[in-house]
Amino acid sequence: MKYRNVELHNVWEIKDRENGAGFLTCRYPLEILPNIFEGAKNRSWAGAGCEIRGILPPGGEARIVIEPLDTDCVPSLAEIYFGSFFDQVITLQKEKTEIVIKEPANWELMAEITRDRKLPFAHNLVRILIPHLVHSCIHSIEGDIAYPNPGSTPGKTMLSYGSSITHGAHAYRPSGTYASQAALHLGCDLLNLGVGGSARMDDAIARHIAQREDWDFATFEMGINVRSIWSKDEFQSKVDNFVSTIHQAQPDKPLFCIDLFTNNCDLMSDPEWGVGFREAVSEVVASQNSDNVFYVDGRSILTDPSGLRPDLVHPGPDGMVDMGRALARVIRDQCPGISQ
Repeated sequence: MKYRNVELHNVWEIKDRENGAGFLTCRYPLEILPNIFEGAKNRSWAGAGCEIRGILPPGGEARIVIEPLDTDCVPSLAEIYFGSFFDQVITLQKEKTEIVIKEPANWELMAEITRDRKLPFAHNLVRILIPHLVHSCIHSIEGDIAYPNPGSTPGKTMLSYGSSITHGAHAYRPSGTYASQAALHLGCDLLNLGVGGSARMDDAIARHIAQREDWDFATFEMGINVRSIWSKDEFQSKVDNFVSTIHQAQPDKPLFCIDLFTNNCDLMSDPEWGVGFREAVSEVVASQNSDNVFYVDGRSILTDPSGLRPDLVHPGPDGMVDMGRALARVIRDQCPGISQ
């Protein structure tokens, strides 16, 4: 969305704080929040995949003030990029943090490299990746920064929905989520709609995604949040409604339906949870009878269990990176035209 002189990427709406000090960002429309699972409602305010973007002119300077509001998750990390070039990580403590953006060294050479190598982001596009796991308050955005020019961002956009794994739990940096890493390797932009602990394939979320026109292909990670509470039949019904709603509205857009990533139940001789869930997703994909709906076995994306944390559910930082590369390969193999 456009906010004054910048773009708030992956932000659907904002809300002023009650005390008038800054605003919060929401990745979903406020009007659908009453109709989705309570956990998803809360997680929609976290900053996964959200960025402040603007064009910095030669010699320009910008100042952004951010405050993380979840004290149990600090320190939180923000990242600064100039186009495709990483600049620095900023640690946000419990108080307001001012981030100062100035023209970097090698400005002209960066422009040449971006042009010659056809990098997906313009070199003078400042990208502030806000913390992905917490609710953040943006207090101010000031200085010599302008709304992004046409062509300064990638030509294609991936939308990703899923659990805390998609949201980015245990990825240190905002750019460290598997979805962000996949988009990086594909040369695409990313809309991250992951909702930690709350991916229940809500009807309202399916309708929202179906109505959006700002994405070119999508990945749906489904199953881990409901493996202990839903039967296979209930899960399959929800997956079918979720996928069908979106595919019927956007039949020409590729949808990659991912079942459970490698997890502790895969390592048990007699698993108790999620039995039949992979078959359920595969059957839903087959029932779509479409060349644009693809089944992805989550075990093919996270192949090495040592990429998991000790809970054997959530990937660690290295696991996330490996998953991003693997998912990008799957998408590229199925749809070569997606990759930039």
